[in-house]
Amino acid sequence: MSNICKDSVRVKVIDEMLGGLGDSGGIWKILILDEFTTRILSSSMRMSDIMDANISVVEDLYKRREPLSQPAVYFIQPTSHSINRLIDDFSGKQALYQSVHVFLSSKASNDAINKLKGCEKLMRVIKTLKEVNLEFLSVDSRTIITDHPHSFITAFSTRSEEEKSILSKELDSIAVRICTAFVTFGDVPIIRYRIPSSVNGFGEDDPTAPPGNNLRRQLTRMLATRIQDRISSMQRQKQLPVEETCDLLILDRSYDIVAPFIHEWSYESMTYDLLDLETDVYKYSSETASGKVDQKEAILDERDALWVDLRHKFIADVYTSLARRFKEFQSKNKAAKLSGNLKSKDMSAVNIRSLIQALPQYREVIANLSAHVQLSNDLRAVTSERDLSDLGELEQDLVLGLKNSREMLEYFADHGNVQPGDKMRLLLCYLATHPARLDATKKLQWQKAAGLTATDMAAVMNLACLNIRIIEPMAVAESGNGGKSSFFRRGGGSDKSPKALKATRTKRRAPDAGPEDEEDEYALDRFRPLLMDVVEQAAADRLPEDEFPYLNRPESTPSEPAARSARSARTGRGLNWNRREAGSNDSGRKLVVFILGGATRSEMKCVHELTALLGREVILISTAVSTPNVFLDQLYSLNSDSME
Repeated sequence: MSNICKDSVRVKVIDEMLGGLGDSGGIWKILILDEFTTRILSSSMRMSDIMDANISVVEDLYKRREPLSQPAVYFIQPTSHSINRLIDDFSGKQALYQSVHVFLSSKASNDAINKLKGCEKLMRVIKTLKEVNLEFLSVDSRTIITDHPHSFITAFSTRSEEEKSILSKELDSIAVRICTAFVTFGDVPIIRYRIPSSVNGFGEDDPTAPPGNNLRRQLTRMLATRIQDRISSMQRQKQLPVEETCDLLILDRSYDIVAPFIHEWSYESMTYDLLDLETDVYKYSSETASGKVDQKEAILDERDALWVDLRHKFIADVYTSLARRFKEFQSKNKAAKLSGNLKSKDMSAVNIRSLIQALPQYREVIANLSAHVQLSNDLRAVTSERDLSDLGELEQDLVLGLKNSREMLEYFADHGNVQPGDKMRLLLCYLATHPARLDATKKLQWQKAAGLTATDMAAVMNLACLNIRIIEPMAVAESGNGGKSSFFRRGGGSDKSPKALKATRTKRRAPDAGPEDEEDEYALDRFRPLLMDVVEQAAADRLPEDEFPYLNRPESTPSEPAARSARSARTGRGLNWNRREAGSNDSGRKLVVFILGGATRSEMKCVHELTALLGREVILISTAVSTPNVFLDQLYSLNSDSME
């Protein structure tokens, strides 16, 4: 499968924008970007890609620039701020550029176009004015975002008329950016959307629901309608084909509340969670041969082949893989063994420095390996410091229905030093999968047992804004076995026995792991986001239409042979990625999933696995990709006014 997200952007920029300028004739040009279009290009392209298109310099729209004789290419958002700044370039005695091409990232308003036309000096030199419909950021080869980082709060705490107006404008903006992705891909979607379930949640006009419930139940349909209206307009303007060519499934964050909060144990998820990275830059310290400590950076993106190979692996497999690579590097290079500097085969900083000295021609490769060794060591240290292994196993036991609130309270009693944020995440995982377990008495008891504050518990109660029923007038008492987790009844999932699932799961093990290693380590590798189930069933055309209606149902829907089985994927049971024929249906339609309110790194991993599993392009679009800490902070910002 191709790197569809970034490749599509490169083709649009190089061919449609920079490659089709009538007056350039191969001469060098200047590219002027605003803040957002800078991020658009930097998320998908290297500077060398832009320079290869005869761009001599990239300038900031908002900074003072000197007049130049070279043609200027503006790629900007059609906002009033950027439009005004463009006009300012031609408001002085001398125009900054003698030849100008203006590309807008999305459709401009009539006011914006009229402003441009009203600037006489600009009109004298302008050669191109075009909407290119490119207004999204690439996160990796299968995930893009619309860059609405606050949509979680905007969508799930909306109540007042002012807040409704803000929500409406945000949905408009999100729809615009989603549609620019479809124009970039050259696809027209058949749209389905999810209606929040009233099972374990709140139905329409439910008097026990938090304020704004009815509006939140309509979020996905409101967005679907906006997208369809804009797609239809683009079809009329010949910007898109007439026939539907792909499938779009619109979800909001309430479809799976566990994924944002559970501790996930794959390399990429742990890196962004435990080290709380905000960008793809990992900063670390490295000691030189002279004993000096250098500050270094590693870019964690798809240009790093080792990162690509390791990012979705379970952390125990990452440790094993790095150790194996290091030992293989030593054993295959005689110079390393003859250098006399390697005292052992462990991946210490001393041995890595010695290896670089012995093999200077491999300096870059070994330095990259060293960065990932340091990164994995940092993850191991944080895991140990916060005692996350026991907590992570309990989280998954609770979600899978293998343990109940008694074990959770015992854990709180026995682990008083656990960080409040980790306690919150454990409690949220339980309540998200065991609805209606709290009453006023239990709430106080659990708050005391976990050592949480009243503010913490208010955030817990805000789960009600995400269609999780926390308290019922007559709270449901837990049965002797703790009650079956509702996780198995969300998203059309399987009702297989959790114990049977766990028994199957423990058959998966590392090649050199013993029985105890297998039980301890892979007990942390059972959870899978509900996205796996939802997309598998969508690909097989098995999603129930009462929960996932079509906006406009097509006369017939294609059924993909690669998706014959829609077995439960959330716990990894029954899935063998190696035995599946990944290329069995390469011509299948794209399946695009949009999540309003933010996606997780674990869901990014899912779309890679699903692409291989189903043999068709699966693309994830969201308003943002957020870490558990960000989701937790946003949960505190909601206001459910839940019944106490």
